[in-house]
Amino acid sequence: MDTALIILLLSESIGYVLWIIFTNNKQPLKRDITSGVMFLFALIILYKVFKLNLDFGLVLLIATILAALSWLVGKIINIEELRKESRSYFLILLVITSIRAFAYEPYQIPSRSMVPGLQVGDFVLVNKYSYGLKFPGTNYLIGGFSSPERNDVAVFIPPHTLCNSSPVKARPDLASLTTPESQRFLNKFINLQESRCSKTGTKFVKRVVGVPGDTVEIKGYEIWINGLKLVHQVITDNEAETLIQETLDDEIHTIRLLGLLEYAQHKWVIPDGHYLAIGDNRDNSLDSRAWGYFSEDYLIGKAEFIWLHWGSFSELPTLSRNKRIN
Repeated sequence: MDTALIILLLSESIGYVLWIIFTNNKQPLKRDITSGVMFLFALIILYKVFKLNLDFGLVLLIATILAALSWLVGKIINIEELRKESRSYFLILLVITSIRAFAYEPYQIPSRSMVPGLQVGDFVLVNKYSYGLKFPGTNYLIGGFSSPERNDVAVFIPPHTLCNSSPVKARPDLASLTTPESQRFLNKFINLQESRCSKTGTKFVKRVVGVPGDTVEIKGYEIWINGLKLVHQVITDNEAETLIQETLDDEIHTIRLLGLLEYAQHKWVIPDGHYLAIGDNRDNSLDSRAWGYFSEDYLIGKAEFIWLHWGSFSELPTLSRNKRIN
């Protein structure tokens, strides 16, 4: 745990006790000053939560429980103001936590790996119940699991972003590879993990192209799934880029090629509980071609809608890109 965050939480707890004391002793000025300082600390704590990449769902759950406890404390020590405010916070947090944990979670697209379908600055709604409900902040299923399908745009935590994840979790079939192939994968995975891993991992959004039992082959930009080549139809071709309509399980989406990718061949036979995911921006996507499979244990949900676009702080948010994600 971050030392500064611990100090802030302790300070907030002390402020809470002081607020109760000043309220009980009818000292409104001291109470109001304490409230102001606590509000400032709360903003700093929120900033630290985002900076440390902590699970915001778990943070919301803890905040909801604390609000409920504070409501109970207000009843026990009979402070009407504490009881009313705590009840209000609890009800608001309960609604937000429930929606975010069991219905839809907002997620901002941070990179160009899914261009042209998803742009940097797109805010998407992620369906949290599409693959089965999980207890907030954990991977524990509280409902039946529903498998992702090919062509789903899924949000998940890839193995290389978790510091405690081994290469074997990313490629359970590692032993079946040739020695040069396995060594190349190990070197790439370890380098990626050392450069970007954390305890909680990082959420990625990619298109699912392979499900358990599939045999997927890639030769350059061409993809075969179970021996059938995906249909490509060029829709735009110029010096800057080539846009292609790709048909996957009778669903059409647009992929982007820049002609920068070195010719490479990959072949996967996807094991149970694992999925193959690739970005639509094929020349600018860190995906399964580099780090292997992602596990069903680390599925977050299915990206379904773009509800807002905010490219940068110098721009105004816009609703012009509102649409269902294909």
